[in-house]
This record gives sequence, structure tokens and C-alpha cells, in this order.
Amino acid sequence: MPRLNIGVLGLSHDHVWGNLAALAAGELGRLTAAADPDPQLRERFEGLYGGVPVHQDFESLLERQDLDAVFVFSNNRTSAELGVRALQRRLPVMIEKPMAADLSGAQALLSAARAARLPLMVNWPTAWRPALRHGLALVLDGAVGEPIQLSHRGGHAGPREFGCSPQFSEWLYDPKRNGGGALIDYCGYGALLCRLVLGHPERVTAMTPAPRKPGLVAEDNAVAVLSYPRALGLLEASWTQIGGEPAFAMIVYGDDGTLLVHQPRPTREGERVGGGRVQLITRSGSRFLSPPPLPPDQRDGPTHFLSRLRAGVEVTDLCAGDIGCDVQEVITAALQSSERGRPVALPL
Repeated sequence: MPRLNIGVLGLSHDHVWGNLAALAAGELGRLTAAADPDPQLRERFEGLYGGVPVHQDFESLLERQDLDAVFVFSNNRTSAELGVRALQRRLPVMIEKPMAADLSGAQALLSAARAARLPLMVNWPTAWRPALRHGLALVLDGAVGEPIQLSHRGGHAGPREFGCSPQFSEWLYDPKRNGGGALIDYCGYGALLCRLVLGHPERVTAMTPAPRKPGLVAEDNAVAVLSYPRALGLLEASWTQIGGEPAFAMIVYGDDGTLLVHQPRPTREGERVGGGRVQLITRSGSRFLSPPPLPPDQRDGPTHFLSRLRAGVEVTDLCAGDIGCDVQEVITAALQSSERGRPVALPL
């Protein structure tokens, strides 16, 4: 079966380079063209993929007639807009998390996908980590009984300190293009897990202290509490954290046990990390579990997107557009709660 022709809209999100490498290593797609207005990013792309056309503007790529789908890796606000335009041109979309800078952008993207009846996948990098997936499956299968609380913390010392490129750092620090700061960067990971385990919360309460770094206008630390009828979600985000410990990708406290996903954290942007392991604690004791390998079609975002696109079936719930839109609503509520100093009820 012939490979699918893939266009790339945007190169300013550093996650693009690992995904392009995964695309090149697979047998499902062919990198056909890319586009970004930044000349340095185009030069970097040409150095890696010489011979593949790279356009100076996004419209030139969207006008091509030889594409089967697109990957979108611009800033959060522009990415959502580009995703809508691609879907309107009958191109399936894989977009990097969290899918938009705000709820209206996420809703527009989801509406465009539904109107076109085309696949929309939100690529969460943690979706391809075996330990997290195994821990999630165990929790959903009742390994800890009814969940009481799900906790997730994500963070590093800050985009520049973490080694993000100047282009990536520039828009991450811009609340207009990013949608916020550390909260939108990292609370989405935990909000996604809460959505899958606990459902949609009734209200969100968030706090973001004044930025600690001089000149920073976006929040660099945040805590959000998600309230459910019989459970809580606790999301923490930081751009000031020194080191990668504690390396917990998820903790779920249930009425029959506790489950912890131990996941080594990268110390630099683009660094590969180990597979991690799961710790399950019950009344009879504690044991560590090595996660099984993920299915071949779920080893990375491009492989999953293209395999599902070719088979004509939906992507995993972790990366579904409607789930991603629900996550965006929680993030938006958290930002509103922080600004207003009080809980925000859902739906918005």
C-alpha cells in the first residue's frame, strides 16, 4: 500500500523534530512538504530533509494538491487556526497538544473536523509511554477500586533552561500565542488523565502566584484542583522546578489501593527517557510491574495517526479531538479561576 503524503504546518514547536524522525522511521507516510515563515527553522529543516520542499508561508503548503494529511506544529493559537484551514481543505489533521490556545480555538477545530467528517488527532507525547498507559489501563480496570484522587505534576526549570529553541521559547512565554504559561503547558497532561479516569469535573479551582522570574508575564507555577461528586483531581505545573524528581507520571488513590506510575523525566528538550514502571499498593502489600510494550500502531504519534487514518478507524481516546476539547475547557476554567480568585463551574 502506498505511503501517505504528509505536509507539516509549522516548525516552531520543538516537538516537531522527534515526530518527523518517527515519520521517517516508519513505513506509513512520506514527508512531502513543510512550511514556516522563520528562515532559521527552514534552514534547519533543509539540513535534515534536503530535497523536501519547505515553503515560506502556510498558504502555499495548503494549496498543494499532493497531500493526504498534515501535521501541525506552530504556536498554540496559530496551530488551531491552521488546523481549521486544513480540515476545510479536506486534509486530516494531527496537531500537537493541547490543540489550541483557548477554548474557542479548540471548539472551532473540533467543529471543523466534525463538519468535514475527517480525523483530528491531538498528539499528547505521554500517550506513547508504556508505563503510563499500563497504569491507566489498570486503574480503569478497577485495580485500586473507586478512585478518590488523581494527582499529576509536570514541569522543569523553564523553557529556556530546559533547552527549548529560541523560536519555541519565544511563543511559550507569550500568553497570547501560548494561551498562558506553565499552566497551559503542563496542567493539560493531568487534565487528560482526569478526564479519562474521573470524567468531566463539576468545578475547577486554580492558583497561580506571581511569576518568580523577572520580566515574565505568564504564570510559571500553578496548582489546579478539579472537583467531582466523589473524587478530586490535583494538577501541578512548574517552570521553576530544579531537576526531574519526583518522577511520578500519575498517582491514583482509590478506596482499595494506590497506583503510582514511575516515569523518568527528561532533563533537556528532545531527550529520550526510559520506559518507566508501575507500582501497585493494596492492603496485601506493594509490588512493581513492568509495563508490556505498546501495540505496534501506538509506538508514537505519527505511526498511530497514519495507521488509523489508513484503516479508517478512530484514534485512541487519549488523542481524540472531543477529549482534547474537554481538556481545553478545564485549562480555560483553571485560568479563569486564577484570575478571579474563586472556583469556576463547568460547563463554561
